[in-house]
Amino acid sequence: MTSTSDSSSYGGGMGSGGMGSGGGRRSKFGRFGVRRREVTPEEPLDYKNVAYLSKFVSANGRIQSRKRTGFSGQNQRRLAEAIKRARIVGLMPFVGRM
Repeated sequence: MTSTSDSSSYGGGMGSGGMGSGGGRRSKFGRFGVRRREVTPEEPLDYKNVAYLSKFVSANGRIQSRKRTGFSGQNQRRLAEAIKRARIVGLMPFVGRM
């Protein structure tokens, strides 16, 4: 007769590398409730400040995400608005890097 502890050696139980076991596996989602450090812009987010705004544009001309820049939602919206305004006025290109 086999005991109930034999079934765990086959990996059929809940404790085989799952959420609660300390098997050394890390979750692909971060720690719950851990907040990232909020970054404030070093210079004003103005459409005329093209040198600073171009740091937040990729080589293909795409605006970097909030996750990448570290800005708050309000500052990220200001950044996007300033970049779009600089593009419309003609100070920044729509595609590519300056």
